[in-house]
Amino acid sequence: MNILLDLIPLQFNGGIGGAASFTKAVCDEICLRSSSEDRLFAVYDSSLGIGKQYNYQEYAQEHDIQLLDLTTATISQYITKHTINTFFLPIGQFYEKYSLDQINCKVVMGIHDIWDVERADSHIELVIHDRIAETRWRWAKRIINTMSGRFNRQQQAIYNHIMPLYSAPNTVAFTVSEYTRNALEYYFPQLVDKKIHICYAPTRKATMLSEVENKALRNIIAEGRTYLLMLAANRRFKNAHTLTKVFKRLQSDYPDLYLITTKYGHSIHSHHIDIPFLSDSDLEHAYRHAYALVFGSFFEGFGYPPIEAMRHGTPCVASNVTSIPEILGDAGIYFSPFYPADMYRAIKVVLNDRNCRKEQIERRFAEVLHRQQNDLEKLIVELFH
Repeated sequence: MNILLDLIPLQFNGGIGGAASFTKAVCDEICLRSSSEDRLFAVYDSSLGIGKQYNYQEYAQEHDIQLLDLTTATISQYITKHTINTFFLPIGQFYEKYSLDQINCKVVMGIHDIWDVERADSHIELVIHDRIAETRWRWAKRIINTMSGRFNRQQQAIYNHIMPLYSAPNTVAFTVSEYTRNALEYYFPQLVDKKIHICYAPTRKATMLSEVENKALRNIIAEGRTYLLMLAANRRFKNAHTLTKVFKRLQSDYPDLYLITTKYGHSIHSHHIDIPFLSDSDLEHAYRHAYALVFGSFFEGFGYPPIEAMRHGTPCVASNVTSIPEILGDAGIYFSPFYPADMYRAIKVVLNDRNCRKEQIERRFAEVLHRQQNDLEKLIVELFH
């Protein structure tokens, strides 16, 4: 069997985040399940970088995958040339600039979320602004693009391009949560009669070295500091602005409290440590020793960090919107992402009793892990069928 994989998520936007983690986790399983009779190919884009989280070139070499450059030929041409049986396309949105015409083999295609469609419709851009991380000009530009309908037109163009393949008879369509499936059906009525499978995104395999590599993280753990953890703080919809505001207020109640963020780019307090990048191993250490993960997103199609935090028994103080309550269940301590006082209340619940959700965390992690394993198995069976 000839299978065509997609390694562009390992390159897109630096290859850091949930898209890369999801893609690699599924590709790992495909490589593990493939036999000597199977041939693996993978598309990539030589105009993009290697990717910071995973090196697609080393990955292909390690697993005997033949790389196919999308700057030199189209997907359909490669499918014909190599007699591809199945094309695995995990993140359809990344294919807005590539030809998806005449793809006649079996396609297993995912759409992780439609955040850009939803933000264009909800006008949430009007309320998301971080004065520390974003200039007034960039904020004004986003407002203009939202109110003028430019964002909406851009997203319509993207989905007009990818939706014909996603809804095609030869495509097995999937997404990562019930929330996203409902959103897809709401915004794209042509999908109401299309079966969209749910595949909970498989969590990264935990790899934790004995020593912490990052000096700042190593020091704060060695000193036994109490800290809150927030990841990907540079992304506006993650809501770092509200957390940094609330953290300043918490300092008067808990003067020994620290905040660790990743990729925020600024420090707002002497007890705020921002780290540009954490390796997979260091991230596990950060989860394990955090007093709580704060996950205040305005939007998530799935959301890896709460599950990864639960793996270490770490509480998650989380936003109560989109897919987050679906994934966290009763293990989360919820708040509205629009109200700083509500975030303040929720964080104090954990600071006053870190074990307040211990049993729920253990149970919910086991439930999600079981669901992830079952969904991944179904996806792999579909790919090799």
